[in-house]
Amino acid sequence: MGDFELLKYVAKLPLDVLYRFSNIAYLVIYYLVRYRRRVVAENLANAFPERNPEERKRIEKAFYRNLADTTFEVIKAANMSEQELLQRVEHANTEVLQPIIDAGQSMILLSAHSCNWEWLLLSTSVKLPVPMDVVYKPLHDEDADKDMFVTRSRFGVDPIDMKNFAKEVIRRKGTQRAYCILGDQRPGSKAKAFETRFLNQPTRFFVGPETIAEFVKIPIIYVHMHRIERGYYRVTFEVLAQPPYESEKDQYPVTERYVQMLEKHIREYPESWLWSHRRWRNRGLEK
Repeated sequence: MGDFELLKYVAKLPLDVLYRFSNIAYLVIYYLVRYRRRVVAENLANAFPERNPEERKRIEKAFYRNLADTTFEVIKAANMSEQELLQRVEHANTEVLQPIIDAGQSMILLSAHSCNWEWLLLSTSVKLPVPMDVVYKPLHDEDADKDMFVTRSRFGVDPIDMKNFAKEVIRRKGTQRAYCILGDQRPGSKAKAFETRFLNQPTRFFVGPETIAEFVKIPIIYVHMHRIERGYYRVTFEVLAQPPYESEKDQYPVTERYVQMLEKHIREYPESWLWSHRRWRNRGLEK
């Protein structure tokens, strides 16, 4: 039996049972395997120098507990019904999107690696009456990438390789779509980027969402996900920008505002962000 077949059986178990596995997984990855402990500790120390070591340690442990939970929740996503997803993920203010939907406009939904972004994608695709595409970076492990592609494609979501994002948006310009993007990924050294200070560190951000939204004249929506309690989340939407766009060359005001909102969110709920990501692998702004 392959790994994917095994995960399909695991996904059929109730979440209460999976959370028991998660409790054990937390102890293993934190205390035994020590998965990226040094990376997480360094990221937290650089991001929150004003917090004492005990407080950063509390955030660190809470992050690993949430990481274990999210892992099993993502496995469960392969077997969840639309009803269960909507019971677990509350969409608090979809009315802010209604004028955009009624006008037949496409939109970019811009979020981050916070809480459970896979549940966010699937539940939002069920909730909104708009065909949804997700922009993703293929995983290095081919089998794992295929498994995630299958899960993300549930309920009609169409995954788009980030290398083809601009081309696909232009190709689909005549149809109403919602393009989901996690905008906090680390651009390659040769990619055009917005350079700023983020969590006390020089950081580069992709400018593709802003550039493409301006080119095809569609709104950008900031999507905020908050963990209410174990296994339950709340999603809120905020219009980040909409046409007409008037940004100057090499200025990215929408991306800058996204970064500001993301940092505010992380400072409010630090244990929910993906601190194990090597976001600042190279110190200093890359040229």
